[in-house]
Amino acid sequence: MAPSLLPSSQYFRDENVGWTSSWSERHIAYACGLGTFSLNDGFITPKGMAIRIGSVITLLKLTPSEKRYRHYRENCPPFRNEKCGKCISRCPAGAITEKGHDKDRCHDYIDSEPLRAKRSEYGLQNPSPSCGLCQTGVPCEFEIPRPDLIA
Repeated sequence: MAPSLLPSSQYFRDENVGWTSSWSERHIAYACGLGTFSLNDGFITPKGMAIRIGSVITLLKLTPSEKRYRHYRENCPPFRNEKCGKCISRCPAGAITEKGHDKDRCHDYIDSEPLRAKRSEYGLQNPSPSCGLCQTGVPCEFEIPRPDLIA
């Protein structure tokens, strides 16, 4: 089965973690060793964060891959004591700071009247949980950032 396609899959506000979902493709990808998390809560893989992730639950027995990452934020420069923060200036909601991602502020922006009007204009029914601008035009868009790419 594909958990995110189930009717029970939902996006909701949790008192402990803020806005979240009942199934996280990013967390499954992390558990599979495909990448690590970023300052903006995106998921950085060797192919960057401009990716789509899906998952399938199966009864098939598989041999686990060797764990590639030592820290759950290893691919994000600020967590490697490197300067970056490009996602901070890309966020139109001001929801990303050096301290991380404010999910409530992000959600309020996504649920704002101007964005609701645009979704209606384009015939979109359900809002995305984020606008994604913090994941484009940044050093980690297409790869794990190298120090020489961050200027």
